[in-house]
Amino acid sequence: MRRLGTVIPELGKSLQVYPSEILGGMLGLPKVGDIFYVDPSVGATIIGAKNDPDSPYGTVYEAQADMAADNDDVIVIIGTSSTGRTAETQVIDWNKRRTHLIGNGPLRQINPRNGIGANYSGGSTTPVFKISATNCSFTNISIASFNDNDVLVEITAGNNTFNYVHFQGIAHATPAGETGARSLLITGAGENEFNHCTIGIDTVTRSAANASLEITGSSARNIFRNCIFPAFVSDAGNVWVKADTGNCNERFLLFENCLFTNATKGSSTAMTVGMDLSATGNGQIYIIGSRWFGATDLTNTVTDVYNDSPVFDTNDQGVLIVHANS
Repeated sequence: MRRLGTVIPELGKSLQVYPSEILGGMLGLPKVGDIFYVDPSVGATIIGAKNDPDSPYGTVYEAQADMAADNDDVIVIIGTSSTGRTAETQVIDWNKRRTHLIGNGPLRQINPRNGIGANYSGGSTTPVFKISATNCSFTNISIASFNDNDVLVEITAGNNTFNYVHFQGIAHATPAGETGARSLLITGAGENEFNHCTIGIDTVTRSAANASLEITGSSARNIFRNCIFPAFVSDAGNVWVKADTGNCNERFLLFENCLFTNATKGSSTAMTVGMDLSATGNGQIYIIGSRWFGATDLTNTVTDVYNDSPVFDTNDQGVLIVHANS
């Protein structure tokens, strides 16, 4: 019998986890609903029983189907393999409000060892993981596709929180060579917050002009704090961020204490610009306390961009750069 627990070394035994005390605290909730455990090692076709770590589900897809909206139900991935990733065979549509997903393991910003893996190739038409519900949280997981999937995660709903999530997209040579590839796509969704997340990878060469992150449609007040945007490219047209539609930075778009890095010291090609931004947006783009490396210029436009990076582009240097909007 397998028991999920917290090991106390001096006692040499495992103590049972109480979801309302442990999971609620980790998710920042005073109370949680039912718990659905997922162990990738049991097999993709296994359907488990809620609130029983000894009867886990095999995939997030199966567990999410049994969750209830507006109940603060939680999926816990308790992978026992080396990566702890599930082998999902169907697209996941996270469409139930106030449901949550967390990985059981130490908090990691790069490659948390519990997560979701797409075991299929969908091409350019469908994201691997779609978030269409509001008020959900995702904590300490990796979401990965090493097959031919152009879009890894698409968010179409707002008010969601992501803590220590690694979006491992564009991880196959085919999407890496296509302009529509994205690790994270936000479509008409506002007020999502990303804390200590990593968006992209630097282990597969992106050979076409694609983007780690794209924000499009009416997407107000999205916030990225302490996030890492890694890249390895052979096409100078690649960008870390594509936000070139009029309402994609509605009200404001914030990058705070983020790192944008392209491995040019490891033979990656320098990007022409790191961010492809709109010059006609109806909000500000704030780049505060952030650093970037591996692009000739950080942005293609300085309109409505407020930045305190030491070097903003090849024409401007300084501790604080505030560009006029005219």
